[in-house]
Amino acid sequence: MLKKIISSDSVFIHQLLSSNGVLKIEQLMDMTGYREMYIYLVLGWLSKEDNICYLEKEDGLYIKFR
Repeated sequence: MLKKIISSDSVFIHQLLSSNGVLKIEQLMDMTGYREMYIYLVLGWLSKEDNICYLEKEDGLYIKFR
């Protein structure tokens, strides 16, 4: 059951990244209302599917849709 929910929420985050470009974890939390730990679960799912990449900058970690 949890896999289906994570899969579904990964589509939502995927759409946010597609429309907004590069986002920080904090921005994803604000836009979705998801807790930080759950954002990491969904990002792990998207990473495994090779749908996102990570950019490290001085002010934090950014996530970008491939």
